[in-house]
Amino acid sequence: MILEKLFEQYPKNISKIHRKTNIKLHDKTILYGAKNTGKTDFILNYFNNFEHNKMYINLNNPKFNPQKDIEELDSFCNKMDIQLLILDSFNNQIQKIPNINKTIIISQTPHNIHDFTNIEMPPITFKEYSKIHKYSSEESLTNYLKYGNLLEGESLKEYKKIEFLHTLANNESNFWILKNLILHLGSKVSTHQIYTKLKKEGKISKDRFYSYTKFLQDSKTLFLLEKLDHSSAAKKLYFYDFTLKNTISFDRNFSALFENMVFLEILYEYLNGDINTIFYTDKIDFYIPKYSLGIVCMPFIQNHILESKLNKISKEREFCEKFIIISLNQSFIGENLGTPYEVVPFNKLNTHHISPT
Repeated sequence: MILEKLFEQYPKNISKIHRKTNIKLHDKTILYGAKNTGKTDFILNYFNNFEHNKMYINLNNPKFNPQKDIEELDSFCNKMDIQLLILDSFNNQIQKIPNINKTIIISQTPHNIHDFTNIEMPPITFKEYSKIHKYSSEESLTNYLKYGNLLEGESLKEYKKIEFLHTLANNESNFWILKNLILHLGSKVSTHQIYTKLKKEGKISKDRFYSYTKFLQDSKTLFLLEKLDHSSAAKKLYFYDFTLKNTISFDRNFSALFENMVFLEILYEYLNGDINTIFYTDKIDFYIPKYSLGIVCMPFIQNHILESKLNKISKEREFCEKFIIISLNQSFIGENLGTPYEVVPFNKLNTHHISPT
């Protein structure tokens, strides 16, 4: 019987690296997020010392029939006194969830299921990456920039990452959409512009394009950052892994990669993943209203270029009490036209810079 086999073969958590996030799970939780963020490993590690009977089912397991076997799961769990049920790769394959006190659903997107709480598995920020890998601060940053922030990013050589992107897309039409979205990483662009471009290049339906783009947003794979006070304006496009563009393009735009990396760090380390609390403007990369803070990304700083850039910031001075300029490795403070600023190395960024009390 398939259920007995699955019960006997509860997976061992043998991964060498684990997420260092402080997520607290409810008894009934849907843990969702993009691929290769370590959701399954986190759950197995979280319940590693759970002393009661537990069961893990990957709903994509070809040996498991979601329509047939799920009907017997409730009675099987009662018979075996299952106290923890983990359903992985959930995508509405089953309509009825067995009533087990502790039930964890692992999915790419959130779902509206009675009694369940949706909790996002965030991308790996640099602060967490530094806890996962025991490198020096400088070595951590070098590897983070090189390999990106997927949980097993260091083992994904370039050809493997291309395979990963195909897996992420699931089919060739989605891969075509995904590739073109990635090529706009760091750009100000509307999804309509990208759709129009694709429509000129080949056959694609509007429904497919927008439904897949929505899926990428819902799974926190893709982020569209809004312009301050202009919700209908073009959005700035970022991804959960800031190195994805390097996989599909020889155009190694380091400034865009760096900006995407900074965006993820600010969003998840200081803004609890709430994209509605951060914006861009014409002259600054990021603006956080609740801290009256303007942020400029300049990985490599030359003083005359910095001063020229700051001199051009005019309108934003009405609502920015301070600017921070995030660099790769430089650090100093200054003042421009009466507004103080601080240059901060990315790997030294902390709460004092973003959300001073």
